Amino acid sequence: MERNLRIHREAIRETIRQLRAWSARWEETRGQAQRAAQALVDAAQAAPARAFEAATARTLHQLQQSGERIRLLADILEQALHHLKEAFLQAAQPLAEGWIAPLQLPVTPLAVEASGTPIPNQFMVQFPTPQGLIPWATACGPVALSMALSRLTRRPIPAQEVANRLVEITGKAPEVEGGRATALTTTWDLIATANAYGIHGERVSLRGSSSEEAWHELQGLMRQPIAVMALVTAKGSTTSATRGNADWESYGLKAPDIVVSEEDRRKGDGGILTGSSGRRKKPGEIAHWVVIDRLEERDGKRYVVINNPYHNRQERYPWEYFWNSVNYQARGKNRWWVLSLETQLSIPEGNAVTHP
Repeated sequence: MERNLRIHREAIRETIRQLRAWSARWEETRGQAQRAAQALVDAAQAAPARAFEAATARTLHQLQQSGERIRLLADILEQALHHLKEAFLQAAQPLAEGWIAPLQLPVTPLAVEASGTPIPNQFMVQFPTPQGLIPWATACGPVALSMALSRLTRRPIPAQEVANRLVEITGKAPEVEGGRATALTTTWDLIATANAYGIHGERVSLRGSSSEEAWHELQGLMRQPIAVMALVTAKGSTTSATRGNADWESYGLKAPDIVVSEEDRRKGDGGILTGSSGRRKKPGEIAHWVVIDRLEERDGKRYVVINNPYHNRQERYPWEYFWNSVNYQARGKNRWWVLSLETQLSIPEGNAVTHP
């Protein structure tokens, strides 16, 4: 299958060198055999010697052909490497000249319900209580976690299932306000729940004395086979003024910066990052869990693409905007942290989950 194709150029070059060395030794040995055979023929000078000479000539000719085949194989391998390099250079030419833009597909799936259908927003998730389910207004934690778990396990894990398990594991009690649960989820809640799915979670501290340093730190982390959740500052609700037409520009965002469809755009601006972490949240702002899907660099600019539980959609932000949106709770002096999740093959019995 194509996915199993592996090209190890140095190993092929080493094989070519060995083939050429074998060919040289083969030719030298053939020459020695030819000289020895001729010496025998000259010494015998009899009819049997003539027959021996003819048979030897045929054998030496076959040996010569074998040596030429070895050299030919080395030449073919060398030409193949050369043409392979040319083919890749030719294929990369449109990218180098800016003919086409590199396509980066989403890695993290959106949150789904039990049927596998994406949920419209995080408010579809309910908080389980002994008296029944009640709407969970602050369910960004379990919804974002369900996305991260789906990414790592490569199967859709419903958001409600994750929410139920989180409450069961942590024993979290609902904080009811206006008939809705407003219980918040901590890193410990998310790590304990992820552990139940065979996923190891930990709060990873990254250097961040500057935007540049923070970018390279996150970039290095994202190269690993993990899922990353971040605590950011977002708009707490969609107001009537913006409902039906998200006003990105009022937040310093331009349409090309946002990865959303026109239908998603009409849902409003609730949950979008505010671009301001501050020391404390401002009126109308909330601490909000998101999943970092990928980092992008295009046209000399940097972007962060996130899965946002609020409207269960993907959004792209300029790096500086995202960096400024990292919540004050996730910031320290010259440091900041994210929640890293990765697959673990087994969970040692009795291995307690502790707060990072």
